[in-house]
Amino acid sequence: MPTSNSWDYNRTSGQIITAALEDLGAVTAGATVPSLLSAMALTRLNLIVKQYQGRSDGSPGLKIHTRQRVTLFLQEGQQTYLIGPASTDARATTRNGRTTIDVAEASGQTVLSVAATTDTTTEPGTTITMTAADIIGIELDDGTIHWTTIASVSAGDTVTVDDGIASAAAVGRYVWWFTSRAQRFPYIESAVLRNEDRNDIPLDIYTDTNQYDLGVPSKYADGTPSSILVEPLRITTRITLDSQPTDVTDTIVLTVYYPSEDYDGTGDDVAFPQEALMFLTMELEFALSRHVGVWTPQHEQARQEARTMYLNLNPENTTAYFQPGESG
Repeated sequence: MPTSNSWDYNRTSGQIITAALEDLGAVTAGATVPSLLSAMALTRLNLIVKQYQGRSDGSPGLKIHTRQRVTLFLQEGQQTYLIGPASTDARATTRNGRTTIDVAEASGQTVLSVAATTDTTTEPGTTITMTAADIIGIELDDGTIHWTTIASVSAGDTVTVDDGIASAAAVGRYVWWFTSRAQRFPYIESAVLRNEDRNDIPLDIYTDTNQYDLGVPSKYADGTPSSILVEPLRITTRITLDSQPTDVTDTIVLTVYYPSEDYDGTGDDVAFPQEALMFLTMELEFALSRHVGVWTPQHEQARQEARTMYLNLNPENTTAYFQPGESG
């Protein structure tokens, strides 16, 4: 008999919930889960996946599937940036394109001539195309970036923006665009300063405000950033530079672990790799056992086995740590 020749097995949040309740004996196989019980289980599943964000469990390696590269665009004289999905947050994204102004544009212009409306160089191997409603930034002659949104794109070399540029932009000035703002992230691995030629310089990362305060004596001087303070807040992550940027063609590229996706309904696919499906099911069983079913030693043994295997996923990226009371 031939094999399936497929590798796309996954579960929805509802299927994880059903499996957990079946293992607990709260529902029989094939039965429909009552709506109130399903809603309670969906809440518990969201709480579980949110708890496993970041690296508080000492095993960041198991979250490699959430790793993202976030590009943060700098603004002249601005030291602090909030990364998050709101319109008032800094301009940061996981995927952006870059082109240049093709014909000198005067202040107030809304129809811009650009070298191209697609880009294959920012992320080699992919094509990034301008579309209506994308966020767009135009480097101006005064050294700032004018941010607005795209109204329309035509002819492959013309883009109309919603707000006229604030000052002139000469031929060769950069134009960046992206569709979605980056999300708040709970954990950062590395950061580099990327210049206009896409050469990178590593940045020092502070996560302790006291170390930042002591290590950066002149925080408001103009210059090229060499370190950043990273503070995950409630709905944004705050990035504070050690200087006020003077060159807006520089960007900061952050390698981060993204937050776990929400499960808004039982039809949502689980946004975890296949290796995590048993782990999530067993963790949900444990959380639900306080309300329904019976938790047995066999359940606990299965949970610990699933947990151990998942926590050892990608061990080369997992931090070794010790806790009081543990022995080798």
